[in-house]
Order: sequence, then structure tokens, then C-alpha cells
Amino acid sequence: MKTVIHGQRQRQCRGSLLLEASIAMGAAAILALLLMKSSLLSISGNQWASVQSLTDAALTKEEALARRVPFADLTSATSLWPDAAAGIPSTGKSVVIGKMTGGNALPGTITRFRVSATPTDDTEAGLSLWRLYSVLRYRVGQKEYVKSSSTLRVQ
Repeated sequence: MKTVIHGQRQRQCRGSLLLEASIAMGAAAILALLLMKSSLLSISGNQWASVQSLTDAALTKEEALARRVPFADLTSATSLWPDAAAGIPSTGKSVVIGKMTGGNALPGTITRFRVSATPTDDTEAGLSLWRLYSVLRYRVGQKEYVKSSSTLRVQ
């Protein structure tokens, strides 16, 4: 009888190693997915900060250009900032704002225009004031974002 019990016991234990290994592999896979999800969430926050840094740098470059362009070139017909009040259409210029981690380019569109800020009631000073606007449009994923900067030029 002992051999029969031993034989039954051996039959009941058969395959338990395979079951334990399958459960361990499943638990390891679930743990790996959770760790991957948490690492992707931490990376996405850094990616947003990178996008903000790149777009801020692009607008700082635009502001520097607006400050250094000669006033004669600013008010000419071929100015980089067309006169919005005169009805000259301002067209967007496609630019690469920068490169993200992984080498992906961040494309955008810069639209420039100017508006006269000269007060109409003050003719004694003889000043000419222009407000130069640079509008940056870019897309991250499915959402489109817009940033702008303005510079006041006085002559």
C-alpha cells in the first residue's frame, strides 16, 4: 500500500514546478510593465520641460532680432515684421525650434507683424513707436500651442 500512496502522491505533484514557474513569470512581467510605465511618466515630465526651454529660447532669439534690426529696415516694405495696420499680410515661416532627446526635431511656425504704438495726441515729441510681435506655433502630440513675444521700438 505504501507504494500506491507514494505513486498517487507522485502523480499529484507532477506539473507543480511548471505552474510555479508560470506564476513567477507572470508576476515578473506585471512588475516590469509597472516599472516601465513609471519610468515613462517620469521621462514625459522632463520632455515637457525640454519643450518649454526650446520654445523660450526661440522667442528670446526673436526678441534679440527685433531689438537689433535697424529702424530703416524695420519700416521698409521688405521688413521682417510687416505692418498689420496697413493690411500687409503676415505669413508664417516654418522653423525647426530645436531637437528633442532622441534626435526628434520640434517643428514650429513663426509669424511676425508690427503695430504702430505712436500716440496720436502727442505730436510735439515727434517719436515713432512700433510694437513688434513674434508668434510661435508648435505642436506636441495632438495639441497645438502658441507663444508670443512683443518688443517696443522707439525712434
